[in-house]
Amino acid sequence: MSVIPYARQSVDESDIDAVIEVLRSDWLTQGPIIPKFERAVAEYCGVRYAVAVSSATAGLHIACQALSLGKGDELWTSPNTFVASANCALYSGADIDFVDIDSGTLNMSAEQLAHKLEIGAVRPKVVIPVHFGGQSCEMDRIGKLATSYDFELIEDASHAIGATFKGFPVGACRHSAATVFSFHPVKIMTTGEGGMVLTNREDIYEALVSLRAHGITRDVNKMARKNE
Repeated sequence: MSVIPYARQSVDESDIDAVIEVLRSDWLTQGPIIPKFERAVAEYCGVRYAVAVSSATAGLHIACQALSLGKGDELWTSPNTFVASANCALYSGADIDFVDIDSGTLNMSAEQLAHKLEIGAVRPKVVIPVHFGGQSCEMDRIGKLATSYDFELIEDASHAIGATFKGFPVGACRHSAATVFSFHPVKIMTTGEGGMVLTNREDIYEALVSLRAHGITRDVNKMARKNE
């Protein structure tokens, strides 16, 4: 009996050589390859900032933290997704709710989101549309709702690096505060594990970098107390 694999990554000799180059260097974590990779993804997507993280799950978590999601807040996402899109709300102490999908695209329905916002007494602080199977949600329509109802958008683009929406790369953050990519082996491109958060907002970028580093900094201007 043949078995259909869940996924099968493609790794060629140039990929292996790149890993060996890092293994032979002085840096196995947070070395010079990281900012080089971040710049390449940011330039490809046409966005100001990119922050590499250990996974898209971590990326979603710190993106929520950068937007100050917390107790008493509510996050809405798609029910057609991996658990991380909802768990990032729970990690932050917020409540979670769902917006139904469009049966044609399997993405979050802009119509259902509008309806839920119109009839609901509770408004979300953050909404996470999920670009399922590489197809972008209707981010222009969802973005207009975010402006009208005053909530933030985080695009879960774990499936969608390399995709475009109306002529712009997914990850350009034209309608959202941040976009999260995954580099898990079952995604479009892989680094073995890993993820990345993209944003055009400096305040979010600085928060993401601080959260990734557990608040550690060498910048004296960001320290609570300066050495006397």
